[in-house]
Amino acid sequence: MKSFLSDLRLAFRTLRGKPGFALTAVLTLMLGIGAVAAIFTVYDAVLLKPLPFADSARIVRVMREQPPVKNSPVSPPVFREWAERSGAAFDAIGAYVPQTMNLTGAGNAQRLTGYTVTPGFWNVFGQPLALGRSFGDAEETSNERVVVLGDALWRTRFAADPSVVGRDVDLNGERWRVIGVAAAAFRYPSDAQLWVPTYLPANTAGRGANSLAPVAHLAPGVTLDQAREVMRGITDWQAETFPQGSGALTAKVERLEDLVGRNLRGSLSVLLGAALLVLLIACANLASLMLTRGQIRAQELAVRSALGAGHARLMRSVLAEAALLAGAGALAALLFAQAAVPALLHLAPDLLPTYNAPAIDLRVVLATTLIAMATLVLFGLAPAWKAGRADPALALRGGARGQVGHQGQARARGVLVAAEIALAMTLLSGAGLLIDSLRQLSKVDSGLRDSEQVLAANFSLPVPAMQPGEDFATWYARVKAALEPQLDLLQARLRALPGVTSIALTNALPASGQGGWNGGFRIAGRDVPQDAIAEFRFGSPDTLRTFGIPLKAGRAFDEADGSRALFPTEVLVNQTFVDRYLGGGDALGKQVSIYDDSPKTVVGIIGDVRQSGLDQAADAEVWMPVRTVPVGDLALALKTGGDALALAPTLRRAMQESFPDVPVYAVRTMDEVTSETTRLRRFNMTLMSAFAGCALALAGIGLYGVIAWIAAQRRREIGVRQSFGATRAHIHAMMLKSGLRMVVPGLLAGLAGALAIGQLIGSQLYGVGSADPRVLAGVVAVLGLVALAACLIPSWRALRVAPMDALRND
Repeated sequence: MKSFLSDLRLAFRTLRGKPGFALTAVLTLMLGIGAVAAIFTVYDAVLLKPLPFADSARIVRVMREQPPVKNSPVSPPVFREWAERSGAAFDAIGAYVPQTMNLTGAGNAQRLTGYTVTPGFWNVFGQPLALGRSFGDAEETSNERVVVLGDALWRTRFAADPSVVGRDVDLNGERWRVIGVAAAAFRYPSDAQLWVPTYLPANTAGRGANSLAPVAHLAPGVTLDQAREVMRGITDWQAETFPQGSGALTAKVERLEDLVGRNLRGSLSVLLGAALLVLLIACANLASLMLTRGQIRAQELAVRSALGAGHARLMRSVLAEAALLAGAGALAALLFAQAAVPALLHLAPDLLPTYNAPAIDLRVVLATTLIAMATLVLFGLAPAWKAGRADPALALRGGARGQVGHQGQARARGVLVAAEIALAMTLLSGAGLLIDSLRQLSKVDSGLRDSEQVLAANFSLPVPAMQPGEDFATWYARVKAALEPQLDLLQARLRALPGVTSIALTNALPASGQGGWNGGFRIAGRDVPQDAIAEFRFGSPDTLRTFGIPLKAGRAFDEADGSRALFPTEVLVNQTFVDRYLGGGDALGKQVSIYDDSPKTVVGIIGDVRQSGLDQAADAEVWMPVRTVPVGDLALALKTGGDALALAPTLRRAMQESFPDVPVYAVRTMDEVTSETTRLRRFNMTLMSAFAGCALALAGIGLYGVIAWIAAQRRREIGVRQSFGATRAHIHAMMLKSGLRMVVPGLLAGLAGALAIGQLIGSQLYGVGSADPRVLAGVVAVLGLVALAACLIPSWRALRVAPMDALRND
């Protein structure tokens, strides 16, 4: 150990004398290890770490499969039957429904993301409470207004005061009693801030009102397959007993851990693979650096061998140098990853599940550091080994360099550089395809016009809760009576704002990825497929004009629509609905039965909007007057002839003055709204481009280093050629030829990699093939320019040395 410490001190002094080499090696390690550590930290948190719930491996989601619907919630009657008959599979089963609530009193109104949950929900997660208790069957059946607060809400709004349990708070204009606070580690769903009862026994909704998302805990000894078999028996009984509402009904049972982050698994896996390719390029660069370093130290090592240093001593000196470089590189990589992880989260603030906070995993840093150190040692020991076998007399006369295998090392360096170019071309091709895909998406017509001149925002109006034994029509009448005057007042207030040319109120912003409701329907006088589904949306009279949605036939809503009866009597349908279910014929005047199953007259046909994203085709839609909307979570839009964002302060001030208890949030332009549907694509493209940039830089550095080494080795030859009249162009051509011997094989191998990565990310592409020739040509051009610069700069530097100096100094 004492000898090795001495070797470390000697290695430190040696590296300090070669700062360029040391800095290049450390930066290479930083990029290679840091990239893998950063992306794996996110990958591990999202996909690998167990969820922070008690016995999380046995918690499952139970979803409705009823063609054409997949992975869907269920209706209250279906859930009751599942809960009553699934005891052989689950020892606890619950369900939840999103429920936005406004918290007022004790400060500004705050919009909260809440969930109504059945009592069994708490048993599924093992009663995860820090204070108080959860609600049970007593509160569920008696319609008691009780609430469990989330830990974050308890700390931020109530200053972590334990006495909040038992206190009343104002939610949606009603008094609710706080009976518990959830444990700090518990959040399900991930955005939940509070939980209230569903009052399911009072819910008289039919079998088609699908809103409940069931979760369950596997009973002791029950496997996933056994639970699926139990649920298959239950759904077979339901389909036979209730063929009208439960025909073709099946249940899909999946572990909750497998579902969380599933939509990100493919993207994060590809990005992790890209980071590993960067690490491979870094290792190839390190190998080339160490071979060059070994060539430079060849005579020194041979002389030390001649003076009595054995193989072990020479190997130890190389190992000490590698250890110092690996340690410094790992430290730099750790700092790089710590800065990169928050940047990754900032790129995708709403895409990544937050159950496990991403934190740097030292296992990854240690593993990748060991890989890098193995590369350093492997390619550093070879010169030391050969130096130890050199002829001592020749070493003392300065001829050791000829004994350490110039040609063999040159070939090895050439292979390494070709591999770097191939890997860089692979990553550049992937980035190019993703960039071109986004460019193609930007050309797609969303169905909206002048969206940059529209300011959008979301708001939540309080909605009366359903009372025990209350039927849907009675509850709906109370909701409409509460919402209708507020909506009328809001529209009048917004129209009066300076600079506003039109306003819209809707339940979901168009082209935002925010879905409305959907369900079946009937058309008078026409046969409609049993599995036909349309999306239900609500809009105000100026909705079409505000968003620029074209009116193809008929009329838009007027101020009287929605007020003639309790339920809607007039609807609009989009062109896809007409083409799909009316054979492209005239839809005006047709009677469509939806929603409350009463007939509604089609008064207008509107253009299609790509509601789910620019890469998704339009669905069939039925629009109803916003006066008839039965929910309080709504959106507004203001159209102006100027800068839409300039209206934001005016909007906030007007809402605060007219509706002080109604929080306004997510204020942005409609351009920003539509761009949210491509966030995952932009996240993938940004990271792939970053990795490709690192790969290109490393490959360029690697090629430059090898060409510079070749130029140094051939300096005498260059001097002789110049003495005999060789021109600068001839010398440049000679160096380019050396570079082409590495670049061309790398490009050919990279072509196979480019085709492979195109196939791998094919599902993420739009409007571009996985082997697009334009992208491949662009990548080859970029690599060609980098290779040209990497070859010509060392050549130009070699030509700056006078021929006589080159001959004299060799």
